[in-house]
Formats: sequence, structure tokens, C-alpha cells
Amino acid sequence: MLRYWQRSLLKLLSCSVACAPLLVGHFVNAGQLITPQSMTTNQLKTTTVMVENGLASDDIRQAYFIPIATKQALVCSLSSLVRCIALLPASLQQQTAFSVANIRRAVGRKSAMVLVAEHRTIAGVIVVNPANNMAEQSGAIGLKTYQLPLANQIQLTLWHEIGHLYNIALQGSILPSSLTEYQHEWLADLYLLWRIAQHYQQLDLAWQQFHRRNLALINDSGNLSHWSAPQLQIVLNHYNAQQLQHFTHYEDFLSAVYPLMPTWSPRDMGEFSSLVQRTFSAVQSLPGYMFWRQSELIQVLSPTLERLMGKAETQRWLKNQFLTENNM
Repeated sequence: MLRYWQRSLLKLLSCSVACAPLLVGHFVNAGQLITPQSMTTNQLKTTTVMVENGLASDDIRQAYFIPIATKQALVCSLSSLVRCIALLPASLQQQTAFSVANIRRAVGRKSAMVLVAEHRTIAGVIVVNPANNMAEQSGAIGLKTYQLPLANQIQLTLWHEIGHLYNIALQGSILPSSLTEYQHEWLADLYLLWRIAQHYQQLDLAWQQFHRRNLALINDSGNLSHWSAPQLQIVLNHYNAQQLQHFTHYEDFLSAVYPLMPTWSPRDMGEFSSLVQRTFSAVQSLPGYMFWRQSELIQVLSPTLERLMGKAETQRWLKNQFLTENNM
């Protein structure tokens, strides 16, 4: 029975992706470098063989392989974790990081996580928990709480997790060999933006991710490590949907946009964190606080504030909170 399930499961290698909400990346053995190529001839042949092996329809969202540069990643639904992990090579199954018990402990209440593998053909494992899908993102501004409805969040989260593995594959070539946790997160969202442009005619879902990251930061300055809104805004201001669709390979897209990204130091990030805490958590506003960071923060937050509060109320709020209204 197990052999039949394994044979049938492998058909899904080339299916379209769709699983798992929110984002939480868990990195294991992330130092491996992978030669950046979009898809080799050998991979295409392997994909064809796996497709011919067949797949039972009720397993479509439970476990499947997806291409990651020159390798593959295994996507597992938490509800079918035992059967899914059994598809890994024996050498990986024997590692503690990929044990079912360890993965269940690591996932906890997270919506998704990614485990990076050091293996010749496997890039890693993405574990998703559709039961924790998010329908909205919320955050308080002053005494009022705002909600942002989230569409297609399961699919967007999976693309974000795939982005983690794809960007690791490009380290040492298009990307630096060493990346901070923050860089890993906003790069994963850049991959997400690229995938949105390739699958949809509009960028509404990219703006949704932008607003979601801003609102998460407003709600808790601890979410600064996932604050990709500055980087997403740069791309969204430089390219429209049609222009992004011309980047048929992620490597080409990344080569074009990566030089545009800010290079903030830990001190810079600390200043942003302090300013956000003072702005959204303090009882008394201090308009002159961290004045040298205010214009950057206002530029990124303004589209989200206008989305939630309306333009007039946003102008009034910014004038009360920051040094001058002209900072916009």
C-alpha cells in the first residue's frame, strides 16, 4: 500500500502550487549554495517521469514535489506529515531536523515553516498547516482597531516559503553568500511578488501583502523582522504588472530589482523599531522623535494608512504624530 501511495503521490511535481497561510521560516543547514539556473534539461526529464507515475486526487494538497532552481522541495500538509516525510531520501529521514516529532514541535501554532536540506537533489521541506489560515490582518491605531481582509492567503504564504528556498539557491551568485534574517524575509516576499505578477493580470495581491506587512508592524514592532513593505513598495513604484510579466525567470527579475533595495544596518533597523514603538504604542505623541527616520517611515506607511483610514484622516493623523505634515 505504501509503495502505491508513493508512486501515485509523485505525479504532483508539476502541478500549480496552493497551500498554507501566514509566514514563519525555520532554517536548518541554510549554508548550502546551489548553482542558480531556472530549470535544467535533466530536471524537465525527471519531471516528465514523475508526472507519468500518477497521483490519487485526494492527495493533491497533502504532499507533492515542486522545482527549486536545480533541485526539488517537498511540500507537506501537517495533516499528512507521516506519509509525506516518508517520501524523502533515507539520509534526510534519519536527520533529527526532519523527524515527524521534531517538525510537529517546531510548527506549533505556526501556519507554515520551511526546513532547508543539505542534499544533492532536495532543497528542503515546506510544511503547511491550512487549519491556521488567516482571513484578515488586524492592527490598532490609537483607540481604533482596523482589519485588512486577506484573499488567497494560503497560496501567497506557500509562494513566500518557496521564495526562502529559491533565494538560498541563489546565494553566492545573484545574492550575497551571507544574508541576515531580515534580508531572507523581504527577499522571500520579492519572490512572492514575482509569482503574483506571473499568475495574475493585476498586482492587487502584491499590494495586499504590502498592507499586511505594514499593519503587522503597526500592531507589533516585533514584526519588524518581516517588514518587507519598503522593498515591495520600491518594486511596485518602478514596475507595473505588464512590465513584471516580462521577467519570465525569477533570476532576471531579482538581478534587476536587488540593486534598488536599501541596505539598512542593525542600527538603522533599531531606529525604525524605536520610532514605530513610540508612534503606535506610546500614550503621548512626540512629533520630533527620531525626526531623521520619520520621512522614510511615513513614505512606506502612508498607502496603508490611507487604505484603512482614508486620505483626509491619514493627513490629520500624520500631522499630529510627526514633526510636520510636509514630511510626506
